[in-house]
Amino acid sequence: MIIYNGTVGEPVENPSESFIRDVIFDKDESYWNQGSGDSCFEIEGCEGRLVLFYDEPCGFFIMRHPDYLVTFNKNREIETVGHLVGGEPMKIPTCSYVDREMAYRIIEEFITNKSVPKCIEWVDLYDIDFEHGF
Repeated sequence: MIIYNGTVGEPVENPSESFIRDVIFDKDESYWNQGSGDSCFEIEGCEGRLVLFYDEPCGFFIMRHPDYLVTFNKNREIETVGHLVGGEPMKIPTCSYVDREMAYRIIEEFITNKSVPKCIEWVDLYDIDFEHGF
């Protein structure tokens, strides 16, 4: 079973492909700034889950929790941006944001293979040199 926990509302069990496409391609920043400020995909029998949110103009931040693996684009300049998660500011390096197409591909591969997608590089969030505040 796949469960999508959105920024607000009840969890969605076994979300359809069209539902997932709507979340990734059609929800704007206002959706991601309400409620918890983030969402996640969980898969029954899979140890980790994918936590994600969207910020303009950066794109999607996707993190595998609980091991804090994040997407990493070594060709993107590293700046620190903030996003409210659960009402608390979370600092994020810009090199860990992806566009909508890649976000959809990552989620699709995670659901299919039940593991960290291999279509992009992943690193520990705190191995990136940015102003994380810890």
